[in-house]
Amino acid sequence: MGIDYVIDLPCDPKRALGVEQIVNLVKARSRAEAVLELVRKDGDARGPDQISITTVLQTTDGVTEQQVTVQELLDQARALDDHRAACASCPANAGRDGFGCYRSIAYPITEDAEAWMLGRLPDDLESSAGVFLVRALADFGWDGEHAAEMRGQGDTFFESDDALAVRWGDEDDEDGLQVDADQIFHMLFHVGNIGETHAMMLCLFFGVLPHDVDLEVLRDDDARRKALAAATLPPQGSPGIEAFAELLRALALAASLDVDVLIDG
Repeated sequence: MGIDYVIDLPCDPKRALGVEQIVNLVKARSRAEAVLELVRKDGDARGPDQISITTVLQTTDGVTEQQVTVQELLDQARALDDHRAACASCPANAGRDGFGCYRSIAYPITEDAEAWMLGRLPDDLESSAGVFLVRALADFGWDGEHAAEMRGQGDTFFESDDALAVRWGDEDDEDGLQVDADQIFHMLFHVGNIGETHAMMLCLFFGVLPHDVDLEVLRDDDARRKALAAATLPPQGSPGIEAFAELLRALALAASLDVDVLIDG
């Protein structure tokens, strides 16, 4: 269980299969391969057609369970193979073995990932990133209410019981500002699909673009795209942090290509 997202760059596989089907098939294959790896480690030599698992599906009618074999999952995912070659030259594939435009962040969100994201916010609220962050928080009301409700459900969604936070200015400073991890979750995952403008702003807030970037770069379409295309984040040692670093890379790519990032949290 986690947050699924897709860089919505048009392509032949998406036109042939549809985004939802691609996501379901990639999940089916990943689930089958994970089960096989697990049982092989335990010395289980049964064939995939003899190993059954229960899949749980959340629908508008509630939760449904289905018993399937690993072989059935692999057979379902075989529909991907006819389209995998089209991914080789796609910038959204990110060097993966096809369909790299689909990615996910696993629950629970780790505490070190929350701290890393908060640490990427601008130090100076007078910087370009700081000015836009203050304005966006006021304009869009990112209060983190839904994330706070999720956090209250135990450790299913968040590793930490309490949302970490950063503050600019003293607590008694009326010009001070505090942002917590629930608000970050709100601006990332509880605003619906992320359009290219919002993606660009998130890249600015979290330092993928320099916090002090010249505003003329943001206003000029070509300069902005070049800056986003050149933005990089090094690999992170922690898997929880790397999942968010990968999301930030995806946002920069989507913004540079003027496409949306589809979110399913």
